[in-house]
Amino acid sequence: GTDESKVTQELVTKCLNVCKPKLCCFDSYKLESSCKATVGADECELFGLCEQMITDDGGVVKTLIELDSQEFDDENNAPSSSMELIEKEVYDACYFGTDESKVTQELVTKCRNVCQPRFCCFDSYILEKSCKATVGKEECELFGLCE
Repeated sequence: GTDESKVTQELVTKCLNVCKPKLCCFDSYKLESSCKATVGADECELFGLCEQMITDDGGVVKTLIELDSQEFDDENNAPSSSMELIEKEVYDACYFGTDESKVTQELVTKCRNVCQPRFCCFDSYILEKSCKATVGKEECELFGLCE
């Protein structure tokens, strides 16, 4: 989000742990060759927020101070749009691929919590009338995994 007080060194470290295997998706990352072709554009896109962890010289942000100067010195590395954040949040909470063993009560609960405000996007949801017209097709599509 936009609340900078939530950005801690712990968050930077966690983010880096999640992002590191997919930094090769970005052309701005110079420490290894691109893996966009092998990983696939769709999967690389899911890690879009990770690009802010790449420094101007193609290395990796390791500290909170580096991230701070990175974000505010360079417009191109500003955090991604709220649409991308929503899509990532839905994906993180609900995606289990083809491995149904990953579907746990915890996953179902997390997914339901993230999806609840937009169940009304789906025609199959009959407990309230459709909100597709008011919310907008584009935003409803971000919650596609919720259906």
